Amino acid sequence: MNIPGYYYDPEKGRYFKIENSKTAPTNAAWSSNNVKRQKLRNKDAATALRHLNLARSRIKRARVLHEPLTGGFFAREYGAMKDDMQAACFVEGLRDKGCIQMKGAGEGGESSQVTQMYIGGQDYKTGMCIIYAALGHEILLSTYIPRDENKRLNQRLLANYRLPAPDERAPYLEAELPQISDIQYHAPSNYMLVSSRRPLPHSRPHTFMGIIMPAIDDVDTDPLCPRWLLPSFSMLHMAPSVLTYGNNETYCVAPAPASSPLLWVLGTRAGIVPWDGPEMPEGVPDPPQSDLLRDVFTVDFHPNMSTVIRFGGRPGVLFTADRRMPSAEWSHLRLPSSITHLRCLDGGNQVLVSGLRNQMGVYDLRFAREHRGIGDDGVKVDANARDGHAHAGNRNDRSRDLQQAGFRGRGRSRGRRGGKHANKSEHEKSNPRDKTVAQPVIRFEHYRNAAHTDIGFAYDPATGVVAAAHDDLPGTVALYSVRTGSRLRVLDFADTSSLPSQSSEARADLDNSTPRKPQPILDVDRVDLPIVQSLKFQTFPGDHTPTLFVAGDRRGGITAFSFGVEDLEDEA
Repeated sequence: MNIPGYYYDPEKGRYFKIENSKTAPTNAAWSSNNVKRQKLRNKDAATALRHLNLARSRIKRARVLHEPLTGGFFAREYGAMKDDMQAACFVEGLRDKGCIQMKGAGEGGESSQVTQMYIGGQDYKTGMCIIYAALGHEILLSTYIPRDENKRLNQRLLANYRLPAPDERAPYLEAELPQISDIQYHAPSNYMLVSSRRPLPHSRPHTFMGIIMPAIDDVDTDPLCPRWLLPSFSMLHMAPSVLTYGNNETYCVAPAPASSPLLWVLGTRAGIVPWDGPEMPEGVPDPPQSDLLRDVFTVDFHPNMSTVIRFGGRPGVLFTADRRMPSAEWSHLRLPSSITHLRCLDGGNQVLVSGLRNQMGVYDLRFAREHRGIGDDGVKVDANARDGHAHAGNRNDRSRDLQQAGFRGRGRSRGRRGGKHANKSEHEKSNPRDKTVAQPVIRFEHYRNAAHTDIGFAYDPATGVVAAAHDDLPGTVALYSVRTGSRLRVLDFADTSSLPSQSSEARADLDNSTPRKPQPILDVDRVDLPIVQSLKFQTFPGDHTPTLFVAGDRRGGITAFSFGVEDLEDEA
């Protein structure tokens, strides 16, 4: 409070009457001259602060620094390069390069959606890729993927090539199979592998495997004659029975590397089945004795050791199987939810895992608490739980039953007040004592998959980009960096005109670390959009960067996204 004729001393906390400098004590703060000097100092300080605030509002971060490529180069110059600069540059340059339609593309319907596909890029003569695709899990088709000079997909260009079957119109019908679950290619043996979930009812085999031997022409050097001859006129073989009990479903197939004596490994509802030949499996697995070893949705080989296999499924247990040791010595790691996809990263010690309940992350097995054997490790497993979540110990059974009955105690009120568990994840909140469930070293916070096992997933090791479909918004695919777990871009097929201009919105999402709230699925623009079930990275012959293929509509369409420009006249 300013009282006229008085000076307030903030140190002493009292008012002094302003005196003439001739009568006031020496160096008194309330002398008339000192009061005038203090007023001038305060006025100058206020003026400087006002100018500082005005200058701060005028200084903005250069827009070019937000660009992944140019801004990344500048950041590297002063030693602040981001870990996901390479992935961000690649994702920023992806452009929509058109769509190819597979046979059966009618007026919509779920049966016309591409549910599984394999993209091959081995045709160095013509520069085309080949594709094997399953429509509605029932029809297996194949076709070539030609491109124009702007790298846009154009099926009309097939008329310029000398095709093996000129009288037939692509796509070609390969076979009609029940419940196709996976399509893979084993290059050393030239086997196209097609697995099925539904056992054949009219024959003895309980596990179904389709094998196609495509014809490869390396003699003719004509650049207009494809190296991979489609359609495949070879007969589809039925693999014999590999299980001696009940009906068995095959969920996935993993081709073995060239250094392995195996050809492939099947993931079934009763564990894995290694195969060393097209006619006879290596061994017949026994019926599962534990709830841990049930549905296997994904299998991958160690990148450096062909004898080590990692697999997982339902329940959420990540197994590491070494074929040199008996199954009783295999190690396993409990994860927060069921596993839908996994990929072994470079070095083999880290594993990229995606699963249900919005779980995706990178796990470092060197620092994880693993258990030995395929049996129960002392932690109770709910065999009836669909997501296979493991509850920790009998000590939590009583408290869990009370919580389900509505008796939550003091922990509930403390959570609402934002106590010490307020910043923990949803899984840690519900299981604060569960120390047996591993936590990822890198968590993908924006990933959304609540309950779908058949959902698109792809990983490219060269660029470090992870493509994952979301189930909260049908028709969306998010691109992530495997190094940081950050979301770099979202491909939204509800508005295809906005696909190339997603970078500014993606940068805004990266600045906001809070995951977006799930939006309702029944949106007007998304009624005809399915949840993307198949994603693949493949490099065309002659290209230096991979192309992302997305099966993103109900009419059998496959859209390609390649690194480049919209038009040849655009500036790079």
